[in-house]
Amino acid sequence: MKNTKSLIGLVLAMLLLFAQGTLAVPIFQAYIDGATPGTIGPDEDTWITANNSFDLIVAGAYGPLTESLTEVTLLISVPKGETGTITIGGDEVPVLLTERKATSGDEFNPDIDATIDLLENEAGNADGFDGYSDKDFLPGDTEFNNHYPFRENVSNFLIYGLGNFEKTSNAVSNYSTEEPIEYNIADGEEKTYSVLISGFSAAHFDVYGYVNIDDSKLFESTWSINPASHDATMVPEPATICLLGLGSTMLIKPGARSRKRRKS
Repeated sequence: MKNTKSLIGLVLAMLLLFAQGTLAVPIFQAYIDGATPGTIGPDEDTWITANNSFDLIVAGAYGPLTESLTEVTLLISVPKGETGTITIGGDEVPVLLTERKATSGDEFNPDIDATIDLLENEAGNADGFDGYSDKDFLPGDTEFNNHYPFRENVSNFLIYGLGNFEKTSNAVSNYSTEEPIEYNIADGEEKTYSVLISGFSAAHFDVYGYVNIDDSKLFESTWSINPASHDATMVPEPATICLLGLGSTMLIKPGARSRKRRKS
């Protein structure tokens, strides 16, 4: 009888996890208001804007087993060798993360101090560094999807702390580039930030954070990042400039779906 109950519990937990997946709303999303879905050079299935001033929507969705979303972090990839200015405002102003900081448990976010000076309008840490030349800043032993341009040989990185995301009924939309936006279909929270960028020829936005799972003894709390088709890119005049220094002309292909990035 005891084994039967355990089996039933396992099946129910797996059904809950499956139900989370069938909602088609990932845990984290980055969306630029008014952007165009498409592919631009090697940057596939992303929300694209040519404006350097825009509203960025960051979404955090709760699944059936999610207790809380903490240490939510905005990740900006910028072309190697470039410096510029980035101003981000909103009801909750993000905190530029430049020094190793302990999180709940035995992990850190970021995992090391900033290693390079990227921003002309920020002082950075004690050494004057405000960005990262590689992905050693990632917390723990994370293995996030290595999609373009989230690669060490392509970009330098800036990260901003967004705090915790609360659970509110039907507060999160599905900003997939693969299908029409579905509004207010998942529990969680969305935060909107006003962004102004200058100096950088491109900027790519991802979101990661820590997903706290209830004590079901079946699934563990873990770090997660937005999947393919739920990130965003800023490229001024994208038809005439080069994306992240590749040296080839870029073309926006709205709705292009021929190749997919590996999801985390």
